[in-house]
Amino acid sequence: MARATSGAGAAGRRREDPATGPVAPPQQRGAPDEYAGTDRLADEQELLEGADLIEGDEGASFTVLERQTCFNLLNTRDIGRVAFTIQGDAAPTVLPVNYAMVDEGIVFRSTLAGAIMRHARGYAAFQVDSLDEESRQGWSVLAGGRCEWIRDADELARIPQGRLPLPWAEGARDQVLKIIPGRLSGRQISRH
Repeated sequence: MARATSGAGAAGRRREDPATGPVAPPQQRGAPDEYAGTDRLADEQELLEGADLIEGDEGASFTVLERQTCFNLLNTRDIGRVAFTIQGDAAPTVLPVNYAMVDEGIVFRSTLAGAIMRHARGYAAFQVDSLDEESRQGWSVLAGGRCEWIRDADELARIPQGRLPLPWAEGARDQVLKIIPGRLSGRQISRH
């Protein structure tokens, strides 16, 4: 009786079925008729063949921003996007929020039954940007870190009155969350 093999060592060998003897490797299936006339790329061809690839604009510069610059830019906006995962979903959920920077924390409101309250506590990402499509320049900041529900009365009292912007959405947003950026990165594209 032949020993069963698998993995890289089995490549190119014939398998043996104890009941019927040697078994040939499976053949590649043909394309369905709906793809008739479609040629498969040869192994030496690159997958990007024929794509519209262009070089970047020589009049623009790309800059990776320092951490303090990212904090400074976060302070210039009041709407950003919170990204988090919902168990069982294949892609992250990204929702816009009104926010304020309080002691290097990104602070925003939510409803008790909202998706952010149910799923973002733990770890979340936060993104904010300022882009000018006409001049093709702007910046983007991405922060990632612990997302905590602020329930301590003393901590809530330390948030200056009127510091949190009014939510655009209707309904009470009486729960306060905070993302403390552990990871912070930014990019800027400017023109010469």
